Amino acid sequence: MQYRILLNTDTQIFTVISRNDDRLTGNGRTIQEAIQDLKNE
Repeated sequence: MQYRILLNTDTQIFTVISRNDDRLTGNGRTIQEAIQDLKNE
C-alpha cells in the first residue's frame, strides 16, 4: 500500500492518506499509529 504522510504541527498528529483513494485516511500520534489506523478502516 502506498500513502502520503502529513504532520499537523499545531496538534502534532500524523495523517496518512491512501494514494489510491483519498477517502481512506488514518490518524495517530506516531506514523505507525496512523498507518495502523488506516489499515483498520
